[in-house]
Amino acid sequence: MRDGARPDPAAADVLVRRGSWKASALRAAVVSLLLLGTLYVWSRLQQPGDSLHGTPLEHVPAPAFDGLVDTRGRAFDWQRQRGDAVLVFFGYTHCPDVCPITLAALAQSLQRLGPLRQRVRVVFVTLDPVRDTAPVLRAYLDAFLPDAVGLRGSLAAVSTAARQWGVTWRRIDTANGNYWLDHTAAVTLVGPHGHLVARYGYAQLTDPGWLAGDLRTLLERR
Repeated sequence: MRDGARPDPAAADVLVRRGSWKASALRAAVVSLLLLGTLYVWSRLQQPGDSLHGTPLEHVPAPAFDGLVDTRGRAFDWQRQRGDAVLVFFGYTHCPDVCPITLAALAQSLQRLGPLRQRVRVVFVTLDPVRDTAPVLRAYLDAFLPDAVGLRGSLAAVSTAARQWGVTWRRIDTANGNYWLDHTAAVTLVGPHGHLVARYGYAQLTDPGWLAGDLRTLLERR
């Protein structure tokens, strides 16, 4: 431009528009980074149950098994399970269908975990302590999951534990003097920090990969 010459309005407009475009692009980049950062923090704050196949539960400490002991007469201690995932199921050894099917489904899921299998414990609480003596309960679990913990106690202690875990059950007497139990058939997942995570009904255990994937996700987030 020659000294004293008037500026070209068109050229000036191009420069202004270029400056506006660069400013807009910079603002968009900053907003995008802030949004991505917010989404990342939000995802880290979510409870693991939010993305699991099971039904999410309130993130509260798992109930204690007061008055119950394992097949060797020892009380169950949640502190000793810290760092591991625990699957809790209430049933009984004379169950004709749901209990063996559920235990078989758990075994299939756990087989898919590889080394992480060592960080998953299964706890089976019998609703029929009269017939499920310690030897009977141990032999039954060994047929499905040899490292599973079998818990039993008085009917009063079992009833209290079942209520705390949201399990309902009732005895059905048969004509031949025998009986069977109608009970909630659901597996509860407890996370590595001892809090409830999710609950799995029978339909949510039909694909072994679902529970295996959930356990892997939960344990690898620790």
